[in-house]
Amino acid sequence: MKILKDLLSNVPQLIMYDLDGTLVDSVPDLAIATDKMLTDLNLPTAGEEKARLWVGNGIPSLVKRALADDFMGDQAGVVDQKVFEKAYDRFKHHYAIEVGQHSHVYPGVREFLEAAKHRDIKQAVVTNKSELFTEKLLKLMGIDQYFTLSLGGDSLDEKKPHPMPLLHAMKHFGTDTSNSLMIGDSSNDVKAANAANVKVVGLPYGYNHGQPIESANPDLVVQTLDQLI
Repeated sequence: MKILKDLLSNVPQLIMYDLDGTLVDSVPDLAIATDKMLTDLNLPTAGEEKARLWVGNGIPSLVKRALADDFMGDQAGVVDQKVFEKAYDRFKHHYAIEVGQHSHVYPGVREFLEAAKHRDIKQAVVTNKSELFTEKLLKLMGIDQYFTLSLGGDSLDEKKPHPMPLLHAMKHFGTDTSNSLMIGDSSNDVKAANAANVKVVGLPYGYNHGQPIESANPDLVVQTLDQLI
């Protein structure tokens, strides 16, 4: 972990990871559930390409964006609340069936998680995905054993880009900003890390609403996680 040591001046005691687009390519599941939800409402399906642009701010935002067929569709007042509630219920129904069925762990992830475990580095998931689906996806992907804490978008009063989840994780493990690290694929991860005064590594293959992760100015960008070993 020489690169991480160079980044932080020492090997981190805690690494916090985003989930969707960072550890797991989960859009295929999300896209299928979204299209089934839209079909239930007699609306045109969206497809995986659009779903990749809509994910990252939690399932409620994904559902609203799909209903409006617009990235800005999660803004207040754009989508009727009753329509949203029905759609949200249908999405959860379909996603509970589809979650983990078409997803895969990105190359280099298992190798890095295992290397961090061998070095006794504490590892946590900090995602905007709902807690229920976070736990289920981690188990289905066979990587849940690496994490002693996972925080979903509904675990606390705030979610990324607010720093609360990162601050909560550091308090939980008794670490501080000098020996903690965030790894993610989106501007939300970078903003949360900056707000928490934590160094952040960006990955270019995930879901950043169609924008290169470099534009969010993370402290470091690597092509795959195992490059950090």
